[in-house]
Amino acid sequence: MRTLTQQSAFRKDRNALNRAKKADVSTADIINKMAETHSKPNSAQAFAEAAGAVIHVEANINKETPIHDAFEAILEERRALNEAGSTT
Repeated sequence: MRTLTQQSAFRKDRNALNRAKKADVSTADIINKMAETHSKPNSAQAFAEAAGAVIHVEANINKETPIHDAFEAILEERRALNEAGSTT
């Protein structure tokens, strides 16, 4: 089996979500199955992490960049604070 790159791993997950839609498999079913295989099976943490992973892949499929957007917002807030601090 070939080693997965980040890009090929994303593609596999993207394709799996697309195939799930066509096969009428809900994201809830996928999240439940992912939670079963977590190190703490069926815990709140397992469900939260599984849901987060699915949400992130869906966001990327929709050409959204939630991590980049959050990072840029933090930088903007820091710039504003620095500017406010330097003008006082």
